[in-house]
Amino acid sequence: MENREISELMMENINNFTNLVKIINDERYSAEKVLTERQFFTLVSIRKHKKIELKNLSKNLYVSNSSLCILLNKLVEQGYVYREEDPGDRRNTFYCITEKGDKIVKGEIDRLISIIGIKIDKLSVEQKERLFNCMIELDSMIKLLL
Repeated sequence: MENREISELMMENINNFTNLVKIINDERYSAEKVLTERQFFTLVSIRKHKKIELKNLSKNLYVSNSSLCILLNKLVEQGYVYREEDPGDRRNTFYCITEKGDKIVKGEIDRLISIIGIKIDKLSVEQKERLFNCMIELDSMIKLLL
């Protein structure tokens, strides 16, 4: 298979996946808009790492430091995140999730899982199995491309 064929198929799938994400987000927002998509994934990443520096969070999310700093200030203001100074080097600041932020993220994750689950229920058992296996394989391949 030629790189061009793979690239064209990837372009089509990016569009399809983006559309699916939009539909899922529209359904998520129809109930109650708590977090933006970027806020959600920022909190998920902070939660995963327990505490993380701005530059590392920026790399994980592929967002500029300045954009992320604005977003983090808002999350701090809302009480979802707090700053922690590095005792070894006061120039470093870590970002950590608060109890309130953790609770919000758990709720948003549950809501997303429910919405996605409804979509997945449209598939047969065999299709679900294939989707699961394809997602695992796709995830590992995408990580090689990043």
